[in-house]
Amino acid sequence: MLQKPLRVIKNLLGVSPQPTDERSHRFVAVIECALNQNARDTGAACFPDMNFPLLELCHRYGVGILQMPCPEVAALGPGRKRPPGQSLRVAMDSEAGRSTCRALAREVSDTIDAYAARGCELVAVLGGNPLSPGCAVHQGEDGLRAESGVFMQALQTELRRRQCDPAFRGMRDYDPEQLREDLAWLQERLEALASRK
Repeated sequence: MLQKPLRVIKNLLGVSPQPTDERSHRFVAVIECALNQNARDTGAACFPDMNFPLLELCHRYGVGILQMPCPEVAALGPGRKRPPGQSLRVAMDSEAGRSTCRALAREVSDTIDAYAARGCELVAVLGGNPLSPGCAVHQGEDGLRAESGVFMQALQTELRRRQCDPAFRGMRDYDPEQLREDLAWLQERLEALASRK
């Protein structure tokens, strides 16, 4: 009972050192399956658990990770339920799929705004493989191209509406060489940020 009042008095008198806050104030937004391969469609998992090379790189540079919800799971459920013969792309590019992606984009953008208001910097949005109907990232001259995932397009639109225009990049983990290229791209960005300290 007496512990808490003593701690308060010591803090007021400056006797106890205040804890230090070592956060970097930097983060990346990543798709759910990068941290949880169980979110992937059957046959699409590239790791038994998570994209550990990506996590290791973020840890090495002291960058936090915002896990974005899986748009396919949100729209169709974990089993990706849809009419027989309908592709995931068609299901996600339907009015219901686009509506789900817009709602998720607003939710993720709200979280990004909340972190930005606390002085945190969004380093990049990291999407998925080139054929992902929700999370593929295909760069064009002025943003994502039409073949990008429905969620990634909705997210870029929503972030730009809020005057936020981060870099987008797919983490192409289906191919080890392409994943190395994507991780090298991210490492280059993180090194540039580290040099600004």
